[in-house]
Amino acid sequence: MPFDGATFVLSEQDVLESAMSASGLEPVDPCFLYRHKAEQIRLHPPGWAYRHQQAVALAQVAVLLASVGLFVVLLSAHLIPSGVGAGLAMFGLGSSALFLPVKGPARWRERATDDPREAPPAIREAALRLQRRLPEIRFVVGELFQDRIRLDPYLVAKYGNARVVLGIWDGHEVIACA
Repeated sequence: MPFDGATFVLSEQDVLESAMSASGLEPVDPCFLYRHKAEQIRLHPPGWAYRHQQAVALAQVAVLLASVGLFVVLLSAHLIPSGVGAGLAMFGLGSSALFLPVKGPARWRERATDDPREAPPAIREAALRLQRRLPEIRFVVGELFQDRIRLDPYLVAKYGNARVVLGIWDGHEVIACA
């Protein structure tokens, strides 16, 4: 018989959601994660110098050219100490942009992990409970980086191509947990 259930196969998402339910866990709504990610990108914009890097570069070139011009004019007027001082001051001003820290854009990155130990205890316990129920799952940690600084990570359980969000945290504060 074609409908006797012998050929019935659950999808990976159904298996993962069933394991979540059997573990007594309710996954975090993926829409909540997407909203959280968008909000964090909005809260961590790139700095002014990064957003205006072409204008800063043009201003830097203009100041450096002006310093050379001022240096030549003062030297030709036989004002050597003034020429050297003004030239060095303008050169310092023009090259100071190179030494200022520039905050770039924040970017989300995901990486696979076998061990959810870096998650806070509540999220880690949920992940381990799910892993006991379904040992084939893998974990993915998503992290927001801005200039090598890690912000607001999240933990996702993967089973094949299926994914469920187990938790989102910021430092020691749990924002959402399965």
